[in-house]
Amino acid sequence: MDIFSIRLKEERKAKGFSQLSFANELQISRSTYKSYEHIGEKHGREPSFDMVRKIAVILDITTDYLFGLEDLK
Repeated sequence: MDIFSIRLKEERKAKGFSQLSFANELQISRSTYKSYEHIGEKHGREPSFDMVRKIAVILDITTDYLFGLEDLK
């Protein structure tokens, strides 16, 4: 797992979202969302830049934090 996947999962859980509820919030399927939490693994998939931005806005964190470029949310 890479830093993006780890932080994405941690922040989703911290905000009280299940994978399904967060996928619904993003207007994508649960399987697509689940693949974002498994980047670097067999079924992992990287989200588009627009999706990363949408994730950051909903979770109220920076994209730099998600990518591991800074430790401040």
